[in-house]
Amino acid sequence: MQMAAGDFVDLPLFSGMHVQAVRFESALDRFDFRAAAEAAPEGWSDAPTHLADVIERAGGIDRVSVEDLAICRQSTWPAALERAWQRLVGRRLEASPDTATYEGEMAAAYLLRGGDIDRARRSLERHLGSHPRDSRAWQLMTTFEPRRAAVRCAFHGGPVLDTLNDLVDLIEEDGLEPLEPWLLSYAWLNRDISLDEIRAALAVDAGMNIGPPEWEAARNFARRLLDAGGQRAEPHSASPSVITARQQLKSISEAAFRRYLARA
Repeated sequence: MQMAAGDFVDLPLFSGMHVQAVRFESALDRFDFRAAAEAAPEGWSDAPTHLADVIERAGGIDRVSVEDLAICRQSTWPAALERAWQRLVGRRLEASPDTATYEGEMAAAYLLRGGDIDRARRSLERHLGSHPRDSRAWQLMTTFEPRRAAVRCAFHGGPVLDTLNDLVDLIEEDGLEPLEPWLLSYAWLNRDISLDEIRAALAVDAGMNIGPPEWEAARNFARRLLDAGGQRAEPHSASPSVITARQQLKSISEAAFRRYLARA
């Protein structure tokens, strides 16, 4: 027996409060705040309506300012509306210069909280492409690459994150300090990163006086790792032989050199 289209309205799948919730979230996914207001939970139609008014007065989503969006925000509104707000703020920050932040946070942070995971990663990759020393961005990147990004975060002046506790233990066991610059080499010794990653990190700091003088031994060890691996630490300088590079590694730290021999 064939069923008429109208017969479906009595089926649980096509009726009930869940249908309104789906419409509400679907409208928010496409930033249609007028439609979201019509399907909003009881008592919450004013919030998306206010957002729609602000966006329309600004001339559309591509013109509204983050500051105007912030004025609309309410701490107790539905989670789906909060996620949409976070995504929208993230996209507006992306449209600004690549250093744009709001309340100290980058576009990717808002996109992550809004559930726009792929866009957040692309945003971070673009940002790090032009600001590779931004430890704050590397810390966010740990969402996607916990070990590699945490090493770069610490090496470029950011905090030492808990995900690197095992490397910290090894460095402390070998009596090396400060530990932040040694994390780069020990991450390679632990097979967490490649020599290319070491070269990229060193290249960013080339010619810059980053950190106290005590960092130089750790940097030199990382440079000699490149030389021993057949990659020049400095592009325009002659690389020493592998034997010479190994001798230099040992002279910097015998303990780290033993780990190098085990790794090599």
